Amino acid sequence: MKYWFLEESFNMMKRIGMRDMMNLCELLAMKNFRKGSEIHEQFEDNHLIYFIKKGHVKIGRYENDQFTLKYVLGKGNIFGENKITTGDEAEPYSAIAMSDCVICFIEENRIEALMEQYPKLHNSILKIAGLKFKKIERRLDDILYKDAKTRIKDFLTDFVNENGKEHPKGLEASNIFSHRDIAKLTSTSRQTVNNIISQLRKEGVILYDRKDIVLIRG
Repeated sequence: MKYWFLEESFNMMKRIGMRDMMNLCELLAMKNFRKGSEIHEQFEDNHLIYFIKKGHVKIGRYENDQFTLKYVLGKGNIFGENKITTGDEAEPYSAIAMSDCVICFIEENRIEALMEQYPKLHNSILKIAGLKFKKIERRLDDILYKDAKTRIKDFLTDFVNENGKEHPKGLEASNIFSHRDIAKLTSTSRQTVNNIISQLRKEGVILYDRKDIVLIRG
């Protein structure tokens, strides 16, 4: 089961071959997390690296009992990898399931040993981490150079393009975001998000409700 999950979700795993991947599966734990639950596993005080097989996870931190959202990760991404990719100690963070998730995790020292053994795995993990940081950098550029409407429109468009499936009117994705989430991820206010989503509906750009977002085919 874990082999199928990894092969189906992570192209990087295919590079090390079936036998070696089966050995890797013996080292991985896999767990389901319900929407809204915090993703945190303790294993003999050793730091863990997490692989997202299914669902979306929001990464942030608690400040004065308030969760400050930094970014969102979906299927095929990893988190907790900061030390093995940059050499820096990971800053404290919290990871919360935005939808029902399937997560695989492994001890940091074990994945480091595997990365030394399999250079292709090492390069693939670095690539995934690099793509994640490129998205974060792009979001910062958007804040500097785009107006609020463009930021919100581009955010919704990118999300649906990455996660959507065919719909009679275009492309449809499950809506995992609150207006507050979108506001934090686009550096706007919740009221601004509400107003702009209403505008995009009227302009025929999107269909939007609590369950789904449809990007209408132009």
